[in-house]
Amino acid sequence: MKNLAKLVVVSVFAASALIVFLGSFESSRTGSSALAQVAVKPTPPTNANAAANTAANTSGAANANVVKPAAPAAGDKTMTKEFVLSKDSLSEYGDSPFNHENHAFKNYSPDGKSVVGCVECHHTDQPKSALKLPLVTSERTVTLTFDSWKASTQKVSECRACHFQDGNVPEDKTMPTVTYTEGGKATPKDLNNELAYHINCNTCHDNAFKLRPELKSKPGFATGKDCMTCHKKN
Repeated sequence: MKNLAKLVVVSVFAASALIVFLGSFESSRTGSSALAQVAVKPTPPTNANAAANTAANTSGAANANVVKPAAPAAGDKTMTKEFVLSKDSLSEYGDSPFNHENHAFKNYSPDGKSVVGCVECHHTDQPKSALKLPLVTSERTVTLTFDSWKASTQKVSECRACHFQDGNVPEDKTMPTVTYTEGGKATPKDLNNELAYHINCNTCHDNAFKLRPELKSKPGFATGKDCMTCHKKN
């Protein structure tokens, strides 16, 4: 009888242990499955834009959240600040550096009270009705200003487009001429690149000197007689 009681107790204990073991195994299997699901689940992006950017970069599609730089407008230009006049010329005096920015924006009129109008040099860039003799060529329907230039796609012609260097006149072009009176006699001369520069630059500088003699002491200022102040030997 005692042996039977012991057998019952052992059986009950074994059955209980088996139940606990099986329960632990099932709990462990279920927990492992849950961990596996967490491991493969992607971390949510911190914001919607980040998700959109990631998707666009992955697929190669355009990202609607990225602002592309706009194409330059017709008037989005930068003016050349400096030029070299008489470059490659046959003149014995050499090149002449020219500060375009100063002449365009500073009060460089002869009396020093206003800026110099663009058409004082770019004389073809004005309506034909505005031309005064000896000017005869018009290439623009509106007067050239800095603002009208920025708003237009039309290029400004270089001086050498008409005023060629000696010995360098294209076959289909003609050198313009100007008439000088020397010794009481009218003499036509080729209005070449060198002479065109000298007429424009020297006339303005000489007039400025007459109105403001103090300019003579200003570094870099020259009259028509101060050749080497402007020209730089190569």
